[in-house]
Amino acid sequence: MLWDLVNVQKLKRALLYALYMVIVLLLQDALFSRISIFGVRAMFVPAAAVAVGMFEGGVWGAVFSLVLGFLTDISYDNTALFVALFPCIGFAAGALSRYLVNRRFFAYMCLALFALALTAVFQFLGLALEGHSLPAMAWVGLWQVVFSLPAAAVLYFPCKAIASPHKKG
Repeated sequence: MLWDLVNVQKLKRALLYALYMVIVLLLQDALFSRISIFGVRAMFVPAAAVAVGMFEGGVWGAVFSLVLGFLTDISYDNTALFVALFPCIGFAAGALSRYLVNRRFFAYMCLALFALALTAVFQFLGLALEGHSLPAMAWVGLWQVVFSLPAAAVLYFPCKAIASPHKKG
């Protein structure tokens, strides 16, 4: 009786997205946080917010990204930067994919590039307000985006596979 009220497909997809989120955070924290190129580390978590927002819509993209932002803030010892930023990214990706862009790889990469750049800007502006050099922080932010793009490209395909029975794109 009660089981008939549960949408099993949505529950299965939600659990798969939770697993996706855990894997993304584990890769970011355990592997990519230790790899440094020219003193810069990749930060590809915003691309996961874009991927879910594109395939599940603005509301679910924002909800997923809120949890993702909360866990990322815990990992990075930030004070609510990612909790505030990631839901906006997830919602915007969902809204744009519904009305303006398709759900194909190129559109995803364009939105992911924008999300990575926006995240880098907020990260280095916070440091610039503490007295660090703005041009130096912008340079680091640029390289962070460049180093994050290959990992962001990989994040598209698992998310598309999770959503594919539900939405075509």
